[in-house]
Amino acid sequence: MRHRTPTAPSPDGLSRRRHNRLRRTGFLAGLTAAALVAGMATVTGTAAAATPTRVSDADIAASCGVAGKFCHEGDARVVDDPGANEGNGYLRLNTPNGEKAYVFNRDFYGKPLSSLTDLTYETYIEQPGTANAQQAPSFNIEVTTAQGFTTLVWEPVYSGTPVTTGQWQTWSVSTAKGWWASKDVTSTDTLNKYGFTTYTATFADVKAALGTATIGQIGINQGSGAPGLRARVDRFGLNGTIYDFDNPVVPTTIVATAGDGQTAQTGKPFATALATKVTGAGNLAAPDRTVTYTVTSGSASFPGGKTATATTGADGVATAPTLTAGTDAGPVTVTATTGTLAPVTFTETVAAPPATGRNRADIAVTLTVPTTVTRNGTVQAVVTVRNNGPFDAAGVTAALTMPDALTVVAAPGGIAPPKGHNVAYLIPSITASTQVVYTVTLKADARTTGPQTLRAAAIPTRVPDPNLLDNAAVSTVTIKK
Repeated sequence: MRHRTPTAPSPDGLSRRRHNRLRRTGFLAGLTAAALVAGMATVTGTAAAATPTRVSDADIAASCGVAGKFCHEGDARVVDDPGANEGNGYLRLNTPNGEKAYVFNRDFYGKPLSSLTDLTYETYIEQPGTANAQQAPSFNIEVTTAQGFTTLVWEPVYSGTPVTTGQWQTWSVSTAKGWWASKDVTSTDTLNKYGFTTYTATFADVKAALGTATIGQIGINQGSGAPGLRARVDRFGLNGTIYDFDNPVVPTTIVATAGDGQTAQTGKPFATALATKVTGAGNLAAPDRTVTYTVTSGSASFPGGKTATATTGADGVATAPTLTAGTDAGPVTVTATTGTLAPVTFTETVAAPPATGRNRADIAVTLTVPTTVTRNGTVQAVVTVRNNGPFDAAGVTAALTMPDALTVVAAPGGIAPPKGHNVAYLIPSITASTQVVYTVTLKADARTTGPQTLRAAAIPTRVPDPNLLDNAAVSTVTIKK
């Protein structure tokens, strides 16, 4: 159908053939008188606050006339583009030879036209149409009225605001003039059979005339009267819900963006939180991805322990909770992973605090021994003396003692009397965050059975030890027949 005014572009109304096809598929069959009454009973209160909802190419894949939230016909697809006005993509409509291309939504199917309050969308003209450079995708509402089926159409060309190529423009469909109806296109500013003026009516005028009309589907249409037009559409708004045309970004890369190479004193938090960015093809940010941060070596932790998680935001960045240096000076390694991507490694350093008065060193000892030994057999006890820092410890003494049923056979690095029951160690120094290990070979008495308790202890002699609770260790070995 063509406009009756010779200077106007061709309308974007629904064709009779498509209307008949929808009837055959049952899409319009439910719009009975009962449905009209039920639709009029729906809530028509204030529109909800805008809630961005992603609509991907997969979401619009269905053909119109088939049940589903969204549908499309023609060359209409959601494409990825970092230059999008919102998110990482938009809906592209293309009608090189005047074919129809459209996307429709069924959220308001069966409801009265009066239930619509907030209608918006954005357009960007990539390539103007050959028939009229002011053509742009139109806003369509398919309705059943007392006069029969029609498509209510709003076009930017009639709004009074020029359509500009290469620029995103926002159209407030609810308030701007520019509405007309298919199946009765009258001359500009003259009343059509549906009760409002063609091309100059506002949506308030349309609702005043057709408030009880029942909605079929609502969408964006680029009609047959717009050959050569290639346009973008985004932020399609219905009663406060904003549909953002965006495909999910498939992550391909994770990189460190903050927090690498820091130094913090023992017990202090690192100044900058560790952060990574997850991106996909075209360097598009990948939001809503879980990144796991793990301390794989060294003395440091997150609030919950050695592992913490964070979720990427709209910019693809995931920021970890605060990392705090532990008690041991030295290097710290943290890895960040998401999915199956190769991990990112952060290298940090825990430093001993500067001397403030006397130096101090936390000396700790551990003792390990097998649980059993046979009579007249040998067993090895391992004594580990560690300096937890924060400073080096000079003049450390350590000792291992055992009951009479165990005698020393060999004690490299220690002082032990022949067939004695104790070993002493004089350690010149132990560097902070390092340890020394001694192995003592013991022989079990040939006539004794039962549990035997061994004790080890260590202490620095030239610096204070701030924690004496870890300076001793006890272990038991049982002599069996």
